[in-house]
Amino acid sequence: MDQPVTIAIQTRVGERMISMSSTLVETVSINYEDFNESFLTCSTCLCVYDGSAHTPKLLPCSHTVCLECLSHIASSQTRDTGSFRCPICRELITIPRGGVAALPPSFLVNQLLDLMSRQRREVIPKCSVHINQELLFCETCDTVFCSLCTGGSHSTGGSSCEHTIIPFSIAIKRMSEILLYKANDCISKLGQAHDAVSDELKRLDEATEACLSQVSRTFEEITALAEKRRLALSNAVKEARDKKKQVLEEQLKLIAAEKAKVDGECDGLQYQVEVRNITQKISSLTEKLDSVATLAEPRENSFLTCDFQSGQSGAVEVVKKALDTFGKVRTSTTFPSLCSAEVDTVASSGDVVAKLKCSATLSTVDYHGKARTSGGDPVSAELRTSSGQLLETEIQDLDDGTYKVWFRPPAAGTYTLNLSVFQRPIKDKNINFEVTEHNSPRGEHGCRGSGKGEFLQPVSVTVNSEAGFVYVLDTGNSRIKVLSLDLEFIRHIENDGLKGRSCTGRP
Repeated sequence: MDQPVTIAIQTRVGERMISMSSTLVETVSINYEDFNESFLTCSTCLCVYDGSAHTPKLLPCSHTVCLECLSHIASSQTRDTGSFRCPICRELITIPRGGVAALPPSFLVNQLLDLMSRQRREVIPKCSVHINQELLFCETCDTVFCSLCTGGSHSTGGSSCEHTIIPFSIAIKRMSEILLYKANDCISKLGQAHDAVSDELKRLDEATEACLSQVSRTFEEITALAEKRRLALSNAVKEARDKKKQVLEEQLKLIAAEKAKVDGECDGLQYQVEVRNITQKISSLTEKLDSVATLAEPRENSFLTCDFQSGQSGAVEVVKKALDTFGKVRTSTTFPSLCSAEVDTVASSGDVVAKLKCSATLSTVDYHGKARTSGGDPVSAELRTSSGQLLETEIQDLDDGTYKVWFRPPAAGTYTLNLSVFQRPIKDKNINFEVTEHNSPRGEHGCRGSGKGEFLQPVSVTVNSEAGFVYVLDTGNSRIKVLSLDLEFIRHIENDGLKGRSCTGRP
């Protein structure tokens, strides 16, 4: 089978394609066996070069002979001379110190061998009616046709535009290459997507571990506080018990002492015959009975309790409700690559002015493009000058799905703002904007002079938004000019305190 070696030749074939102007790309096919025989076959033994016994060796005379032939020639010719003659041009070749194997390989032949080993034999599509006629392909019409079947034209509309015609085999090869390129590009992008999702999963695992650690630490602190309070209450209970117990035990000791006294006085009473002594003891016991009555009542009570009541509901219920609402797992549906941002400009001029506090507004949306209505997303911002200097930014969460990025550009020039959510860039990855030194006024009124609409050394301005007035201290004219919020003249205020250009506007 033929192995086509294609050479693109663009020719004008108006003579053959009569109905339209076309460009035909022709190919020249070289027979595969002829190519091997001419370039890849040893001319001495007629064996195809390979990487073993028939390795192509380059002789100093520039001819190529296989290693096996050179070995035979050298062994029969060298003898004492150390040289042999080239079998093609008969030039005397000196054998190097390492023998014929040390001769350099034929680089060109080896390249051709590698090339042919990688090439696949292509089937050239032929017309089913005209067996020897190769099919053609029109890139303009995306049509396959046989020039003999169509009589030199494949168009039925009589179009006069220029068409590019190439052999169908070349078209297949090109489309295969395009398909392979697209497939590789798709695989590359899918690989990038896989890496991005894998990285996001990794960050999710890291965020989960961080959240779990935070939950554990927080509840360990709560448990420690609860345990501390438990110990404090336990100690308070024991302390209260000890105080009550001490009073009651002292009362018991007093009762025991009084009882011992009574027992001592009554001891041997049955042997007492002296009436006077008996009478005295009776009187003493009568008095003691009156004092014992005070010991009959405990001087301390046994009431001891812990009050966990809080209002009308129990403290446990209060703690339970607090714990039920304590902590919240929060996620976000923000899809960074669909989020957008724009730099806020001065309303009057549409510019961003140097040295003034400026802002950019970031609007977040979810995967379906629906605007988010809550904040809390981790937003990061980088603002750089044209020279790459990093400037300070401040991010404000408006808690409605939008964020303000505040910054103060130091000078006029080009700046680049990069915003990201969850460490992923938003749709407008690089926001380039210009900063100007000129701050256009929102409005103008008057000029230099002493007339109705004129000023002479104005030094201070104040605005009363509620009344709708703007007051300008016109020191040079010793008056205060009153204007509307639209800077329309209303009246002048003049009095003795303003005379002599004495007002400076300072409080």
